[in-house]
Amino acid sequence: MLRPLLDGRPYLPWTEGAIRPAALVAVLNEITFAERREIVELGSGISSIVVGRLLAERGGKLTAVEHDPEWAQIVRSQIVRERLGDVIEVIVAPLEPHAASWLGAPWYSSEAVALLPVSISLLMVDGPPGYGEGMSHSRYPAMPALADRIPAGGMVFLDDAGREPEREIVARWSEEFTDWSFGIDVARGIALGTRSV
Repeated sequence: MLRPLLDGRPYLPWTEGAIRPAALVAVLNEITFAERREIVELGSGISSIVVGRLLAERGGKLTAVEHDPEWAQIVRSQIVRERLGDVIEVIVAPLEPHAASWLGAPWYSSEAVALLPVSISLLMVDGPPGYGEGMSHSRYPAMPALADRIPAGGMVFLDDAGREPEREIVARWSEEFTDWSFGIDVARGIALGTRSV
């Protein structure tokens, strides 16, 4: 699934912050076999480009939210180089206090979140950064802020689920969102959640 989206295409520098290839394959499988077409990614990067390449072939749209304007510009430049502007949009969203914050960690600005699609079939949570001072549990607000936009059968992926804060986020989501089923795929380092049909 992944190789055809990499071979013969412009080089993408895999960084230590990028989603693991095995986790990205899980996302690509969902897009392909569950026909998920309205995708939101919190955090942007290599995964945005690879998912965009697949959506350009199969139809759909990816809206990525990025807190770092310089990184957003790098991703946007790649989007332009690959002519993926019809399928990928990058929204720059500064981090700010959020009503659903856990331990005071900031989250994306409400103005940026208001620009996201009203219906999301797949939510990829790989941002904000979940490490560094004051950033522990920073990804928790994703569900409180966006769960009502995900219809029955919709899915959420949480990256870096091997880290303790992310496992705690999944446990809390499981308690608070009772119409969802969550599990952790240890080998891929992701947590998956599906809204009950």
